[in-house]
Amino acid sequence: MAQEKKKSRFGIRTFFRSKSGMYFLLFMEVLLLAAFVAMPDLYYDPDAATFLMRFYADSITICGVAWLLLVFLTVKKFNLSEKTNRRLTLLAGAAVPAVCFLWLELYNHMQFWVPILQIPPLYLLLDLIIYYLIFLLLLLLANSIRNASIWMVLVTAFFGIMNYELTIFRGMSFIASDIYSFITALSVSNTYRFYIDVDTAEFFMIALVLCALLFKLKSTRLFRWKGRLAFAGVYVLLFALFCNIYVTSDFLKNIGVDFRVYHPQFKYRYYGTLLTTVRTFGYLHVEEPEGYSAKAVKELIRSQEKDDESGNDPAVLPPGGKSPNVIVIMNESFADLKEIGDLEVSTDYMPFFRKLKKNTIKGYTYSSVFGGNTANSEYEFLTGNTMAFLPDNSVPYQLFLRNEVPGLTYTLKDQGYSPALALHPYFKTGYSRYKVYPLMGFDYFYTSDNFSVFTDAVNYHITDFEDYKKIIKLYELDRNISPDSPFYMFNVTMQNHGSYDGSTFETGSEVELNGRFQYFYKTRQFLNMMKMSDDALKYLVDYFEETDDPTVIVFFGDHQPDLDEYFYNALLGTEIQNLEGESLEQLYKVPFLIWANYDIPELTVDRTSNNYLSTYLAEISGIRQTGYLKFLTKLREEIPCINAIGYWGRDGKFYETDDSSSPYYDLIRQYHLLEYNNVFGKDERQDAFFFLDDHKKDHKNKGE
Repeated sequence: MAQEKKKSRFGIRTFFRSKSGMYFLLFMEVLLLAAFVAMPDLYYDPDAATFLMRFYADSITICGVAWLLLVFLTVKKFNLSEKTNRRLTLLAGAAVPAVCFLWLELYNHMQFWVPILQIPPLYLLLDLIIYYLIFLLLLLLANSIRNASIWMVLVTAFFGIMNYELTIFRGMSFIASDIYSFITALSVSNTYRFYIDVDTAEFFMIALVLCALLFKLKSTRLFRWKGRLAFAGVYVLLFALFCNIYVTSDFLKNIGVDFRVYHPQFKYRYYGTLLTTVRTFGYLHVEEPEGYSAKAVKELIRSQEKDDESGNDPAVLPPGGKSPNVIVIMNESFADLKEIGDLEVSTDYMPFFRKLKKNTIKGYTYSSVFGGNTANSEYEFLTGNTMAFLPDNSVPYQLFLRNEVPGLTYTLKDQGYSPALALHPYFKTGYSRYKVYPLMGFDYFYTSDNFSVFTDAVNYHITDFEDYKKIIKLYELDRNISPDSPFYMFNVTMQNHGSYDGSTFETGSEVELNGRFQYFYKTRQFLNMMKMSDDALKYLVDYFEETDDPTVIVFFGDHQPDLDEYFYNALLGTEIQNLEGESLEQLYKVPFLIWANYDIPELTVDRTSNNYLSTYLAEISGIRQTGYLKFLTKLREEIPCINAIGYWGRDGKFYETDDSSSPYYDLIRQYHLLEYNNVFGKDERQDAFFFLDDHKKDHKNKGE
């Protein structure tokens, strides 16, 4: 019986208190030291002027002392009295949240230049409240001050490192809407590389030391079950009060914690890390625009219909009177970097795009996203809505779309473009497309599952050439099945997606960087990807130029690539964090073109935005327009470009959307009212305005 009792007591705790556990920990610490030595970037700079200057004194000192402390705490036994243990445990519970606050801010000071002493005292207090609220939650879950303190350290370390790694690969730190993009992030995580620098190594080592110190305390149960239930009730009340003050009310806004969610890490220096992060949760709530009501929207629509004398009559169809095929390609990270700075290259990386002029409308569109959140660009194109009226960096696909979504796809389907096809050569789960596309009217969604495992790829992503071969294959299949119906395809490519490692092994090195840019190897890799995209575009256009079917190809980039911040600083001649308003728009400018294999008027568009691209398509393809599409066509004449940053008026001046002194403010307000009704109107949505007249009838006949 004694042997069975002794055996039943053996477990993880007993193991780590034994000599075997101590030897195991020492072995792990030796491996940790070996890993540090194996990464000379953490402590050695071969380009330094002198031998001694080549070694990072702070890294060697902090990491070295931390490692010695770990070894010491592993081999040293502490026999604390109950009284001493209780006092130290209470001290740890009181101090650990504040220590984690200072520790994370110090780490962010090293990474994002956040001098903690410059943060106003009120904001520091609001930051500390967040840390203590998190600690109380961990205390409720762990029912032990020591264990809650350990978890507090681990949670802080995880968030700090995760947040930094997130910023490294996309240029923007964690915000509230990222929670909804978790599955999408997992789907592309295999293409990103974990980055460890000196500061991250020091941060990690300090986390291990803090945990080792806390493990020297004895863990005691804090509450019995009745006390724990009472504590849970109190915590729920505290958390509800916290949400009301920090998220749903205007308290933070009224005390000055208010900003556009662009590179929020630059706001850490003003508000602190967690206060900045929590503030982004408040931006997920979409408020009704001033003066909104179903009655106001109906009156606005009636006034629009009075002004519109064209009714639903179609524009001029292509020769032969046949509706053209429509192929839309949103090309991943397709961007002309020479347009935002004096980039020196050995050869042009998009020669075909530049020379394509016959039967072509081309120019530059301004996206609402930079370096990521691709789905927002396709949302603007497909719906005609703008991100200007939605929370910064929110993703409508994941947050707002729950029912049938009016837009281009339904407009085309109601005119015989069926089936409606979508193609994205990656996982179907990205941005919940497999859920959203059917709501938008797509009948079939083709993904990487529909490509052979032997398909050519670059940087783990299917190439544009293979992507366009799939478009042609689906087009030819559709011609055999339904030759009398026009073909419609919406395609989101994947080839140019980050991260970039600087290798040109797969892309070739036809494009080289010269002058001051020659050492930006990731940019060189990206530009060679661009050359591949340009070649693939030529292949696609050449194919449809030879077909008898009238065909229109809409082609645009989703956003600029997420390249090194140092590169953009050099290209722009200033630091990104100094940009705002019109100067910030340089980072949102991407090329677009609309090409037809029949005669259309050639046009160069200096500036437009994704929400307007379908209006250009409607004008040259002869498709019937919804009331909303007609509204956008007229709005385009007065406000030729609008995105999440602001808009340009017909007068050439730049305005922010909330600028009530703008001569276009009434038009902006009208657009806002219509879009809100479109997205959030529910049963009061004016479907007759957003769909064609016979939409409901057609779908009723089809049993949908």
